Amino acid sequence: MSTKLAAAALAMGALSFVHLFGVEKAGLAITFGVLALKDSSITSRGRKLAKAAVITGLGYLLLITGVFLYHMPALNSLAVKLAK
Repeated sequence: MSTKLAAAALAMGALSFVHLFGVEKAGLAITFGVLALKDSSITSRGRKLAKAAVITGLGYLLLITGVFLYHMPALNSLAVKLAK
């Protein structure tokens, strides 16, 4: 069962890079990956999939954070213009 959970977590991590499946899917990928890693009956293949899911989810969250911080000045100026 853990291998299937790890595979589902990796699929969610990969889908989080598609714009329609954003941050919440990355969070679920991390959560499911950690849950799969905690299972004592996980196979070595499942462990690899779970680790890949956690890394993919964290990578997406780091990427989105970087993009948001890069565009923060433009967002601030837009908010000032909209407030007027």
